[in-house]
Amino acid sequence: MSELHSVKKGRKPRKKVTPVSVADAARDHFHDEAGEVIDSRHLLISALLPPAVKAFLADVDAEVAKLCGSRYSHGAQALRWGRQPGSIVLGRQRVAIERPRVRDRATGRELAIDTYSRFQDPALFDDAVFSEGLKRVSQRDFEQGLPKIAASFGVSKSAVSRSWIRTTQKQVEQLLSRDLGPLRITAVYIDGKRFEKLGVVVALGVGQDGKKSVLGIYQSSTENSAACRQLLDDLERRGLPERGLLFVVDGGSGLNKALDEKYELSRPERRRAIRVRCWVHKWRNIEDSLDDKDCREIKPLFTAVREAPDLSRAQGAAQVLEAALRRVNASALRSWLEAKDDLLNVHRLGAGPLLRATLSTTNPIESLNSLLEEDLRRVKRWRNSEHFQRWLATACLRNEQRMRRVKGHRGLEALAIRLAQLCVQTPENLDSEVKIAS
Repeated sequence: MSELHSVKKGRKPRKKVTPVSVADAARDHFHDEAGEVIDSRHLLISALLPPAVKAFLADVDAEVAKLCGSRYSHGAQALRWGRQPGSIVLGRQRVAIERPRVRDRATGRELAIDTYSRFQDPALFDDAVFSEGLKRVSQRDFEQGLPKIAASFGVSKSAVSRSWIRTTQKQVEQLLSRDLGPLRITAVYIDGKRFEKLGVVVALGVGQDGKKSVLGIYQSSTENSAACRQLLDDLERRGLPERGLLFVVDGGSGLNKALDEKYELSRPERRRAIRVRCWVHKWRNIEDSLDDKDCREIKPLFTAVREAPDLSRAQGAAQVLEAALRRVNASALRSWLEAKDDLLNVHRLGAGPLLRATLSTTNPIESLNSLLEEDLRRVKRWRNSEHFQRWLATACLRNEQRMRRVKGHRGLEALAIRLAQLCVQTPENLDSEVKIAS
């Protein structure tokens, strides 16, 4: 037993192996033996770049030989004409090389080398700058963020800034000019957002497939009716339906005035859209008027109205709520009555519980505004409106890809049918119901 024990004691300790999870591999998160993070992409590019440059130069020489023939031969249409400093894009950065020059024997004009032209495309560098910029790499520190490889250049602050301006300007054009017709928008959320001294009105649409899309932005110091009307008119010109829409908004007077004027919401026989007021915002308004004791009494009654499964039971619960408010606080009662019809519209639509919960608050656009604030807080100073809108449009389109479908989206097609019924010029359709499965 002693001999066996001594043999075991003399064994070399096994090296500790740290397992790599699928999630770590997906985000390129590896460690060496010392526990330091390995930049695998840096190592891979550093290893592959020299042979990549050699392969590129071999392709260029082959194209030159095809144009000019073998060296020191005569009779070809083109002539070799020395070399000149140049650059190509490899490994998401520019790499300095010496490029050959070729001239036409008859005209004396220089001929383009297709292989060199393809690898010199600045759009490749612009794409790299844009993708790294979206990963929260500061433009000021972009040079340190790229791998250091010999003979690379073109990643100075000014070069990155010019590239970022080009790519983000395309984002503005894409956001403000894309056709909204194919999106089949059914519900629209509109809200204002401020970034330091600059304000903007943002429109978020929900298609019949449940996908969310940023429809447009309109820069304005406040959420006034003129700015909201300009935004609505622009959306309609780009394909937003003229009739049969659902607008989910808070209590902003400017936005509601613009909706009333454009869609005649206060006239059931002529309205072209339905408005739902946010239940969360309205409760906050009522709550501010109540003391703690009254709030404990009123809140369950307010919740009962909101969670009623259909319009008739919601109206019954609303009568109980109004009786209680009339007894405890007349100001809170007026606040409720001011938005009552818009609040009950979410039940009038006949939506199922999941979809009704989605349509009863402005949470979707509040979430978008939160993501925009997270992306744009890196900018320390807005130089002008163009600078602000480039960043804002880029953040909108980026976050659009991250947003999930709304809950209860299977009922959106039936909701579109119900909206069409409520937006015809017949007031008797006001309180009819069509049950929509969530």
